[in-house]
Amino acid sequence: MRKTLYLKEGWKLNYTSFGNEITEDSNGWIDAKVPGDVHIDLFKAGEKTEFFYGLNADLWRWVEDKDFWYRNKFIIPEISKDEVCYLIFEGIDTFAEIYINGRTVKTSENMFLPVEVDITNFCKKSREIKLAVKISSPIYSLNMKDKKVNDWNPARIFVRKSQFNYGWDIAPRLISCGIWRPVKIEIYNSGRINDVYIKTERIEKDLVILKGNVELEFFKNFKNNRVKVELFEDSCEERKEKIYEISKKVENKNLNFKVELKNPKLWWPNDIGEQNLYSYCVNFYRGDEIVDKKEGDFGIKKIELIQKKMNNRKTFYFRINGVDIFIKGFNWTPCDVFPARVSEEKYEKLLNLVKETGANMLRVWGGGIYETELFYKICDKYGIMVWQDFMFACSGYYPEDKNFIENVKKEAEYIIRKLRNHPSICLWSGGNENDSFRYWMVGKKYTEHKIGRKVLKKLCEKYNKDIPFIPDSPFSPSGDDPNSDKEGDCHLWAHGKSYRDEYYIKKNPMFISEIGHLSVPDKETLLKFIPEDKLWPVFNEYWYYHSSDTLRDGWKFRIASLFQSIKNNNLPEPKNLEELIETTQKLQADAYAFWTEFYYKQPYCGGILLWNVCDCWYQISDSIICFDLKPKIAYYKIKEIYKKLSPFKKYE
Repeated sequence: MRKTLYLKEGWKLNYTSFGNEITEDSNGWIDAKVPGDVHIDLFKAGEKTEFFYGLNADLWRWVEDKDFWYRNKFIIPEISKDEVCYLIFEGIDTFAEIYINGRTVKTSENMFLPVEVDITNFCKKSREIKLAVKISSPIYSLNMKDKKVNDWNPARIFVRKSQFNYGWDIAPRLISCGIWRPVKIEIYNSGRINDVYIKTERIEKDLVILKGNVELEFFKNFKNNRVKVELFEDSCEERKEKIYEISKKVENKNLNFKVELKNPKLWWPNDIGEQNLYSYCVNFYRGDEIVDKKEGDFGIKKIELIQKKMNNRKTFYFRINGVDIFIKGFNWTPCDVFPARVSEEKYEKLLNLVKETGANMLRVWGGGIYETELFYKICDKYGIMVWQDFMFACSGYYPEDKNFIENVKKEAEYIIRKLRNHPSICLWSGGNENDSFRYWMVGKKYTEHKIGRKVLKKLCEKYNKDIPFIPDSPFSPSGDDPNSDKEGDCHLWAHGKSYRDEYYIKKNPMFISEIGHLSVPDKETLLKFIPEDKLWPVFNEYWYYHSSDTLRDGWKFRIASLFQSIKNNNLPEPKNLEELIETTQKLQADAYAFWTEFYYKQPYCGGILLWNVCDCWYQISDSIICFDLKPKIAYYKIKEIYKKLSPFKKYE
């Protein structure tokens, strides 16, 4: 049977200038948390500059220039001659070299991919393992001299890591670094189950056809093996009746099976129906001995993205289980600059707040991260459909050389296979505004963008073809303006204008996947990141800094747009901080309510995803929930509106 040992304790951390070596006897080693981030460890060890207060984020910029070293020492349990032992990193951020007993055993250059190291031979020599991980500077690891790219932040596009960490309108420049996902030792007896996939092949009136696949790996050639598959009504936590069982000898690495299930309980989105879940249990046997076991949940649904010509337009709306629906939802961005420290409690609280609005979809934005397994499980439970972007954002010039594309292929295959059993997954998107950026740069030839339009499309068709795919967001099926309101989805942004401006009301979009309005947090929250003597008047570096750190001078207009939008909405200019807070929060709430109701009434509009749920640091933003988890007025207003609007819509 598979044995799993998580390596949580005993980690130490140190750093050097780029390219320098370090030893166990070197000075400066501090305690480290794994999974975690080096910033957090440094802060706990005495670097007491609070990340998000004032202008402090700039004081942490030195971290991006350093190489960081982790070390640990542990004892491996005794293994038999039939067992193999793997060291598995579920995620390292980002350029990493892994050493076992002083020897390099693996390298990694993708934050989103796990790293597996076969350490069986090491275990045969000694049960004591000395582990070291070097994480090199993501800045100096790239030779940018030869990379002449017309991009607003070219360094980020060559690195397969979270893009928003390089600085964005939603985040400061604080480039995450560390072993950000769990590390474990796994010992396998002869073989393991690599993957279980159960897909809904066909839904009929009182019958559903399921197709399943179990993917195996053999470490030893052994006979007399078999696989037993059991399917149960309800989730793993609440198993009821067994509804299917098969036990079969396996001749190769794949076992395929087919299930006819009468009177199935379908999975429905929030505010539409029940979130019915089923579960599976797969046992891999050698004789009567279980060598591996894998369990998980799945749901039964059919999701369609309806894109058909209608009155010189092309629709963009969702049909689930044969029912046409209107999408009411939000964009989901990382809820912390350092994703590794987001707690289970924070995920649960935020997603419960989303569910309580009556929302039925979240778009996981392509500038952030692929979320934790817990995130998707909660979405399954709450009926929150997930529009899943791949992690590419705001660049028309992601590399298309062989090495980069191969890295992308591995990443995409891993993510698709990892997430595809979740009933909440309802759309794959190639990323965020890459088509748009390329369109602004090269015009109509933007459709030659290889990653979204070829690489990711092909992989989604291969591994999860029953879920719709679009190459990017916004997306134009015809290849015209990617942000057209006559087809595909669009992003509507007009900072400073009235929310009733012609820019908005003359649009008749097929689907709105981004739209937002700035507001100011309450005073208690403001004091957590702006000194009291800088709270008023607001035209100062602290306010600019916390509206967009990346292009601080160029984005002063975000603060100016607050006052411009007040003026353009015919509201009196605030005379003090309290009036500014109240005015902007009410204005944001009114804008979100108006847009939702206005576009809901448009005959073709398939949905609206407001920007966004929660901040990843303390800032002036479009979010409905502050970084400290305080909902703004807009949260309660949109909750009222979403609850009122029927999710069912007839498109003619």
